Amino acid sequence: MFGFSSVRRRRGRGGTLHVLGSERAATIEPGETLLSAAARANIPFPRMCNVGECGTCKCRLTRGHVRLKKDISRHVTPEELSAGFVLACQSLAESEDVAVEVPGFGRERSAGPAPVQPVQTDASITRVTPLAPGILAVEVGLAAEIRYVAGQYAQLTSPGVPGLGEPRCYSFAEAPARASPRRALFHIRHVPGGAFTDWLFGADRTGARLCFSGPHGGFRYHEAERPLLCVAGGTGLSPISAILEQGISDGLARDVTLVVGARTQQDLYALDAIASIEERWRGRFVFVPVLSQEPAGSSWIGRKGHVTDYLREVAAAHADRAAYLCGPPGMIDAALDVLRGTIPPDHVHCDKFLDRGSIALATSAGARARTRRAEGEASCSEML
Repeated sequence: MFGFSSVRRRRGRGGTLHVLGSERAATIEPGETLLSAAARANIPFPRMCNVGECGTCKCRLTRGHVRLKKDISRHVTPEELSAGFVLACQSLAESEDVAVEVPGFGRERSAGPAPVQPVQTDASITRVTPLAPGILAVEVGLAAEIRYVAGQYAQLTSPGVPGLGEPRCYSFAEAPARASPRRALFHIRHVPGGAFTDWLFGADRTGARLCFSGPHGGFRYHEAERPLLCVAGGTGLSPISAILEQGISDGLARDVTLVVGARTQQDLYALDAIASIEERWRGRFVFVPVLSQEPAGSSWIGRKGHVTDYLREVAAAHADRAAYLCGPPGMIDAALDVLRGTIPPDHVHCDKFLDRGSIALATSAGARARTRRAEGEASCSEML
């Protein structure tokens, strides 16, 4: 049985964590989250932000009791919570023995490819190609072969450059079926003030040495007899297009609506790649670009406004779909609000692109909430 204790001042009892399907067990230190315990024991676990903002570490508690550090209703519905679903990064052990089931790992029955063990290897930038203002295609050569699932991401670090020793997460931008095992492609957006992207965009970095770790993450295609509603904001298009390309290779035949949000026409990119996917897709393919800041009087004749404006119009007609959402946190959260009650939660899959500013805001908000509750807990804010 599982259970959820009320919020108390205690920091969690500690105990032992079992991840179903893994032969390893992790010791949980008092005050340590399930996710941190799994990471210390090198147990594969989907993770990204570590502060409860992305929902990547959602899992199902099958044995034991946990206490949640903060409200997780943004990612876990009341029905899911009743069924035992939690976020590992926000769960503190309240019993000596805790067991969880991770979607796509071990005994989880959802369809899809088995998880691949991450590889750490030396890498170097072999090609940099501008795609749009503030967006680069970055090709990375690898010293070791890798395998990944379309939708997953890798971590890149540049330890030889001062201040760039912490990993940054970027989604693979092409399907494994089209990639070389010793090459990886990423679409990277410039975040002004971001140490890594300021460095990357500051000069031609071809030949620069990197460290690569991957694949990571559980965002991927989940087999279901449903047409697809794919929503991408900015470089959130990269994992979405990788999933669609893999669908072509796998002979997938589903109707697809691809909604892409951007600020202006200049910010739309990979239009030729989208046209190629549309031409080869087995089923009806509808592409809907939506521009939020296109100047009045421009030549644009497509949709203006926000992605969610379009979703509100079509949500009821797309209730039979599986939704795949990828992009900035604000867009994802707003889209989830629109789709809630229309598409069942089991058929909504998300990947938030959290930059370090977003994580810092979430961490600060969580710290303020903990101070108000006088729990005296340490922040779960270790950075990837």
